[in-house]
Amino acid sequence: MDIMSDSSGKGEARGERFGRARKPTAPEILEVQKKRSRPTPLGVDSYYCQALIHRAHVVMLTERGILAKEEGSRILQGLKEVEGEAREDERLTSYMATEAALIGRVGEVGGKMHIGRSRNDLAQTQKRMYYRDRIEELIGAIIDFRKVLLDKAEENLETVMPGYTHWRQAQPITLGHYLVAHADAAGRSVERLEYAYKHTNLNTLGAAALAGTGWPIDRNRTTEFLGFDGLLENSYDCVAAHDYVVELASAIAIHMSNLSRLAEDLQIWSSDEFGMIDLDEAFAGTSSIMPQKKNPSSLEMVKGFAAESIGALMMTMSSIKGVAYAHVGDRIPLEPVTIDVAVGSTKVMAGVVSTLTPMKEVMESKVSEGFSTMTELADTLVRAHATSFRQAHDVIASTTSRAISEGKTAEQITVEMIEEAALESMGRKLRMSEEELRLATDPFENVKRRNVVGGPAPEEVKRMIDDRRVKVESEEFRREGRQRRLEKVYQELRRAEKTIARAENLV
Repeated sequence: MDIMSDSSGKGEARGERFGRARKPTAPEILEVQKKRSRPTPLGVDSYYCQALIHRAHVVMLTERGILAKEEGSRILQGLKEVEGEAREDERLTSYMATEAALIGRVGEVGGKMHIGRSRNDLAQTQKRMYYRDRIEELIGAIIDFRKVLLDKAEENLETVMPGYTHWRQAQPITLGHYLVAHADAAGRSVERLEYAYKHTNLNTLGAAALAGTGWPIDRNRTTEFLGFDGLLENSYDCVAAHDYVVELASAIAIHMSNLSRLAEDLQIWSSDEFGMIDLDEAFAGTSSIMPQKKNPSSLEMVKGFAAESIGALMMTMSSIKGVAYAHVGDRIPLEPVTIDVAVGSTKVMAGVVSTLTPMKEVMESKVSEGFSTMTELADTLVRAHATSFRQAHDVIASTTSRAISEGKTAEQITVEMIEEAALESMGRKLRMSEEELRLATDPFENVKRRNVVGGPAPEEVKRMIDDRRVKVESEEFRREGRQRRLEKVYQELRRAEKTIARAENLV
């Protein structure tokens, strides 16, 4: 499909929006489709990290007296020019091409930039910086997703619906209760990514090929300049380790699988047979032949992307199985498109949730017509009529079977039906009141009675929402703190560069 830029500049596909999906495609969908269809190679996308590494390394060499200040100043100025050229010409983004361009600008002194290091430790450091930054981007998207889930949950504290196990009605819940479950799953993804950040954000520069260097370099100084939390000390481990990439790929695959499970539920609930939610047109497609169709295309897209993320995990993992613990070319990195798609899918699902319309009357009718209140009916027999739960279970199971065979709904069960089932099952009648039966089979009363920790009662769900919002604020605070720290260390690097330039000019 050709993506055409229309007069609005939205890049909509020509002729694609029609029928019951006339709205322009949601920008979140267009963004992720563009990133996926035009992937940027890792070396190109992460080149800005390589440029920062060169600058930090040259400053460190100059501060240690390994380079003269005049040499360091010339190299830093040349690097600035080469970096500008590389933005326009991606052929310069490989290290040897960068070095050759630098030497072409500043002379053979440019070759001194490589003192005390190898492409091995340089490549590992470049990847670690890049993945660190992309982890932050994904965490930011998930935080925003969590906010959307919690906001939608609060709007639906009393939107009663069937809860399902094995795709059979189980017990009444609320849509708010369901959405908080996904907010919690997303919160665990944030935790996993923060752990991945911790294991990724370690400095490998200075390991050189594998055994370090005889030059008196200062690895702690480059750690400071590049914003790492610490050193990966062992020089062999620096160039051999790949587990941090697998850890990131795993966190992404788990998060994408959770998004896919949400997408699956929403797709089923939006079907004609369920009709419990309605998707916004911007997140739907239509049929070229069937005018009645509003297809959940965004949900199917995310489910497909989740499968791809699992494939990326398998590639990164299997590429180190049985491979020597050394710097080898077998290891498969995580390409930017995998992270792009994870970020984009998270934004798409946030858009889907924020714009979906719960069909509350349909939800209520389904839960009323079904038999998801039968657990509470059995509990009522235990509480008020001196039965064991297993006895109550048998009585209500027999009552349910009879109701189904007679074409009755849960609301049409009578006291007489329960008494007859009790007499047959236990050999005695139960004196259940009409009010007991009415309350036990009322879906909202079922929800209200489950005011236990983590339950679906509106006040408990509201408590969970408030608690999760505090946790989201904490996640944001930690993320902003990490970002502020990087800004601060990069400012320090710029100050060190200026100090070298001033000192050289004073000579």
